[in-house]
Amino acid sequence: MIGIGRLLDEIGERLQKKTHLRYVTAGWEKRIGIVVDDTQSRWQITISKGSISAGVWEEEQSADLIVRGGERQMEMLFGGDELVYALAKQQVNIAGTLRDQLKLDAILRLTCK
Repeated sequence: MIGIGRLLDEIGERLQKKTHLRYVTAGWEKRIGIVVDDTQSRWQITISKGSISAGVWEEEQSADLIVRGGERQMEMLFGGDELVYALAKQQVNIAGTLRDQLKLDAILRLTCK
């Protein structure tokens, strides 16, 4: 199994390779909190200036979107396989504005391998 942190870093790497996606992330400065229920771990993705950085989500930091689910669902969601992503998306809970949810969905789908 690849760790969640590594999967989140890979999303950033894939985004950098697909330069046409800079238009999707341009001007979208967001912090996305990721809560893995079965391991009680918390991660965050920060999208800023067309790039993505990942790290541990601290309690005091706010988030614009919160993605919550089990470890297996998170691995499927962030793993980069489009068909598996579609299944995992139905199994996790995403809280936040609809616009932000749609942007995240577009970024994750378009950065699939």
